[in-house]
Amino acid sequence: MFEIMLFVHILAVAAWFGANLARAFVGSSMSKAGGVTAANWYRASVAMGRVLHTPAAIAVFVTGFGLVGLSDGEYEITSPFVVVGIGAVVVGALLAMRFMGPMGRQIAGAFDRGDDEAVAGLVRRSSLLGWMDTAILTLTTLLMVLRWGA
Repeated sequence: MFEIMLFVHILAVAAWFGANLARAFVGSSMSKAGGVTAANWYRASVAMGRVLHTPAAIAVFVTGFGLVGLSDGEYEITSPFVVVGIGAVVVGALLAMRFMGPMGRQIAGAFDRGDDEAVAGLVRRSSLLGWMDTAILTLTTLLMVLRWGA
């Protein structure tokens, strides 16, 4: 059962990475396209957050606890790498709910209005937050693989 849980955990992390990287690289191209194309991309990225990113993060969280529970006492909730993992999911969720989702809708609206100044600022902030989330996820994945502090 541990191996199946680990497999699902890894797939969920991969989905989270994939969603982040798609937003970063496709979003850049779509922003350059401008207008309706860009507005529709940002609406799609908000939807992707709901149907891919959020379920992936929930799966990471649930399977992470499951892995600790199935580790036969080898790992504890207080193990440093587990604490970092929990923190990464919480930070990722807060970034997504508080900033990324609402900002995606704002960017779409700014493209619809042709407000280039608002678009530039919002896209820059959105990109920065997206890369922050990706960096946190990357570091957390490394610490998980190394089982840091266990």
